Amino acid sequence: MDHQYSIINQCLQLLKQSDLPTIKKLRVEIQLIQMKRLLLNDRLTNDMVKGACGEDVFEGLLNQMRRICGEGSQGDALTDLMERIGGMLTELGGEHAHH
Repeated sequence: MDHQYSIINQCLQLLKQSDLPTIKKLRVEIQLIQMKRLLLNDRLTNDMVKGACGEDVFEGLLNQMRRICGEGSQGDALTDLMERIGGMLTELGGEHAHH
């Protein structure tokens, strides 16, 4: 669980340093903060954390963030990222995953 939490913090750091448009940065930042909040939820079971939102899933998210923030890729890549995070939020039990 701590590992996932630290990965989200790394993602937030990458986001801050990126050249993405401010509105898009804010949208992704909100999603990541929601995910942090859900990870702190006591009702999360180990199965949920190890399954759909296991460490490998979070590592993949971090790699995707690095690509998008590093290359400044827009459009589909950013949409894919937001959909991925949205799916993870849903898996973690976030009722407010999609705005």
